[in-house]
Amino acid sequence: MNKFQWRTESATALATLLKQASLEKSAAIGASTVYQIVHEGREKLAIALPDGQALIIESGEPPRIRRRRVDPVTTVDPETETLP
Repeated sequence: MNKFQWRTESATALATLLKQASLEKSAAIGASTVYQIVHEGREKLAIALPDGQALIIESGEPPRIRRRRVDPVTTVDPETETLP
């Protein structure tokens, strides 16, 4: 399971983020508003707080898949016994 990362932003930075993102859902909860967005291919939660601040929550970087490199296979021409 990925760890969550969070940061605080200004209301202006939140507005910019919302313009750049795709809004999935939003809801007012008390004096705050919660936005579920997709930004740069990643799902995030943005919470607009009543004091003009915002909280941005996203999952940590997914683990990188390690792959082995496979060298290309070269074949020898049986008639000339050289590489094509």
